[in-house]
Amino acid sequence: MAGYKQDLKRRKSENNKRYYQKRKQLELQDPKLAEADKERKKRNQRDKRARDRSKAKEDSPWPMVQDLTDGAPTSEKGIVVQLHHTDSSEALPKANVVRWPNGQTTALPTVIRNGRNTCEGDAKYVRHLASLPLSMPGSHYVEHIHPMGMKDADIVQRVEATLRSGRCAVVRGAMQPGPEKVTAEYLVECGIPPWLRTTHHDMEQRAMGKAHPCIESTVDRLLSGADDPNELRCALDIPLLTCALPRTFQLLDHAFVCAWAQTPCIFPETRVHPDLLLYRRWANIYQGGALSLPRHTSNGFAASFSVVGGMNFFVIYRLKNRFLNRDLTTDQFLALCEIDYDRPQLPDGIQAEVVDLRPGDILFMPPGQFYARYAGLLTYEEVNTFLRYDTMHLTEWSLYLDSFHGTTYSAQKRELEGIFATLRRMAVALPYIPLKTYLRPTVALALMILDPGPYKFNPQRFASETPPPFNKQEDADAAFGGRFESKDCVDGAIEIARSLLLHLKLEIEGATSVIDDSAWDAVGDPLQLETAWGNSNTIKSGDGL
Repeated sequence: MAGYKQDLKRRKSENNKRYYQKRKQLELQDPKLAEADKERKKRNQRDKRARDRSKAKEDSPWPMVQDLTDGAPTSEKGIVVQLHHTDSSEALPKANVVRWPNGQTTALPTVIRNGRNTCEGDAKYVRHLASLPLSMPGSHYVEHIHPMGMKDADIVQRVEATLRSGRCAVVRGAMQPGPEKVTAEYLVECGIPPWLRTTHHDMEQRAMGKAHPCIESTVDRLLSGADDPNELRCALDIPLLTCALPRTFQLLDHAFVCAWAQTPCIFPETRVHPDLLLYRRWANIYQGGALSLPRHTSNGFAASFSVVGGMNFFVIYRLKNRFLNRDLTTDQFLALCEIDYDRPQLPDGIQAEVVDLRPGDILFMPPGQFYARYAGLLTYEEVNTFLRYDTMHLTEWSLYLDSFHGTTYSAQKRELEGIFATLRRMAVALPYIPLKTYLRPTVALALMILDPGPYKFNPQRFASETPPPFNKQEDADAAFGGRFESKDCVDGAIEIARSLLLHLKLEIEGATSVIDDSAWDAVGDPLQLETAWGNSNTIKSGDGL
């Protein structure tokens, strides 16, 4: 019997050897076969990591949370993350905790007043978010990228392709994680002094129904309040000193690399717009248990979110039907953003899943992406915004949403003249860059240049709201353009936009149909624009890169 087994083992070994030798010969004869084999191995590795992660979720607590919650109380559901509004000497009652789809258990938003949780509405909403499925590799919503063994260029290409298709991408372990506990000393190293005045969003005041639940205070006060059982706040949009994406991903930002880096030599008399320095990168600080209700990546920008310390759960929303017209689409997202705490499920026509973002991870979102966010611990997060030529159709969509429902979708009323200054620069730089372009993004850029009015915030559209006290918009725009743009730059961008539509044999109405009559995330066919600039007097295609 033993001899039979050895003989069988030998024959199998010889068969395997012959198979791999033949496979090697075929790969040498056909490079495509070798490339397909590499892709198969990568896919198998990704699937194995996903299975290992699922097994880890079932067998043990989340490793990152185990580190952050050393000595935390436990329940029958595993580790319980301690938030600032709980008594650390006792285990939390089951009614005050929620289990997320990755197996993590966190405390619910809680601020007790007169024996009642004033944030019960937020607690209900967090329970609803925690009931949604976890995003896993192979998701239709989110591309999961594990950079181990991958070149930086390959990672960037996958992120580019994902954003172009209107989907999100999460890159695991892309950055060096920060400290286990966010401190004032660490924030100083990040360029955020403790005395910096910021606007704090107060969860209790929001739960009480206040239209503007904001308090002006300092970063130090926010950190010290993390242990106050009567306080639950977050500070958003804290400007950081630099405006670049992490080094690996810097070339994703066409607004910086192409528009503002290329055009100063064409229009040297104009200065860099301050929005490029002040509103492109910022920090968010959340006390544990802070909930950000659904909103979208606004102002036309794509965005990246990186958790430096703490933990965040992002809920990514998507339409079930990609081909809905704009009126029906905006109605569905209005139903999502007009919060009903007692609603047991998502609005009809919308799907969602949860992305657990850990220290060192980066989540990329295209323009106009709707999401909600919940911080399970005191969390420090950095956000970068950027523009790309191949996502201009999504930028147009985002600005359209801002224009008609901006205060509901993003709670912002920021004037967008600086963004349109960047879009005009991107148009002027287009003949100089060797980037691949697509039909719908290119047409969207041309439309925003030729007719920016429909995309700018108009306070008169919001009849229930009081318009801003400063109403001399035309004079303000003139002063704005005089300082940061020249007539030559504006005229050059308009000429480029007209040349694009002429090359594509489109009128304004036809260009609008290209945008409206397709799925909102479709990019269309690739374009060859080398001959589009032949009639341009200001830009000559022979001078390009």
